[in-house]
Parts: sequence; structure tokens; C-alpha cells
Amino acid sequence: INAEYGDESLESTNVKRPTCVICARPETVCLCNFIPKNVSISTKVIVLQHPAEQNRQLRTVPLLKAALPEDKCIVVIGKRFLNLKDMISIPTALLFPGKDAIECREVFPGTFEQIICLDGTWPQARRLYQKNPLLQTLPKVMLSSSRKSVYLIHTQPTVHHLSTLESVARAIEEMERLDGLENKLIAPLKEMVRTQFKYGACAHSTQQEARMIRKQEIKDGETNLTVAPKLNNFDYSTF
Repeated sequence: INAEYGDESLESTNVKRPTCVICARPETVCLCNFIPKNVSISTKVIVLQHPAEQNRQLRTVPLLKAALPEDKCIVVIGKRFLNLKDMISIPTALLFPGKDAIECREVFPGTFEQIICLDGTWPQARRLYQKNPLLQTLPKVMLSSSRKSVYLIHTQPTVHHLSTLESVARAIEEMERLDGLENKLIAPLKEMVRTQFKYGACAHSTQQEARMIRKQEIKDGETNLTVAPKLNNFDYSTF
């Protein structure tokens, strides 16, 4: 993790199980065998990561960094990025949705030499965007595909929201016209999800779906309201 440009660094004081230094998972469930080798891309990826992400147990950015060439992915931790101007000295796009964003599949290959992705919950990502005015000056790109996230052990806001790993993988696949790249890069994520299923985790539906269910439950007079519902009829054996 490169914290050179961040405004703070974090060191966890919690006692943890021995952890793989590459995939950042406990050694007993190491994912390195599922990380693709010899991935070749032209676009450099900068992940601006909210510090709170360091405390999460099931993170996708370490899997992204492990899969991409060392010179093609850096992770910067902080809330305000003091040297952001230095980081965007080459043609850069911000992977962030908006009315002024261009769909990644419409970007001519080579237009941008790097993309910046904001890593955190959506409220955290929005705050990173708001607290760093230079980000607001960058051209934005967004995903055009509506495929659902495979990060099913995490409750996404809507069916259109993806993990950071999935977002970057799909963006580069679409911008560079690299068919199959996304499936390669998300292979360790799928295995992480499968492992959690084996240990009893459930596949989650989205926050949007949960709100709809709660509205109906309130209408029906129920008091024990759904928080994060399981996916109905989900076939764990075929995931």
C-alpha cells in the first residue's frame, strides 16, 4: 500500500490471524492461487482509499493490486490528498457516475493513460470527491453494463453497484476493449465469496430491495422488519 500522498496512515492494533501479504486474507483461506498471472493492461489505476476501508475484513482492493502489474496500480490512503496535482500530471479520468460522465465503452482506447477510483462506501466516496476539489475537474467515466455484482456477501445499495475490484476490471475491459479481462480479475473475489458461503455466509440482496420489503412489511403491520434480506432461491451450489 502506497500511503505517500495520503494525509494519514492507519495501523490496526487488533490481534489478527496470520495474513497473506499478497492477497490480505488469512493464510488458511489464501486466495493467491486464484489471482490471475501475467495480466497486461495499458491504463494505470490509482485507488484513493478512505481510511475506514483498512478496518474491513473482506476487501477487494488487495486482490486488484495483486493481479495488476506493480507499475499499473497504486493505492493511496487518506481523506485529503495533498499531492493530487502530481498524480494527475498525465491524461486522467475519474471513475465516478454523473450526468457529465462518459460511458467507458465510448472512450477511444488511449484517450486516458490512467483512471482514478474512489474506494469506500458510497457516502465515503462522495466525501472524498467533495473534499478534493481537483477530482471535480477531471473528466468522468462510468460503466455502461448492468451486470450484477458477484460480491454477494456485501449488501450493495442497488443492483447497479459493484465492488472496487469489479468496477475497475470492467472499466478497463471496456476502455481497452480487452474481452475477458473482468472475468480474470474477479476470479479471486468469486472464490472469496464461495469460501464465505462454506462458512455459513448468506447471499445478500440490495439495500434498495430491503427498503421495498420493509415498506411492504410496515404496510402489512409487521414489527420485526427486514434489515438485509437474503436472496430468495439462490443456488449456492452453482455460484
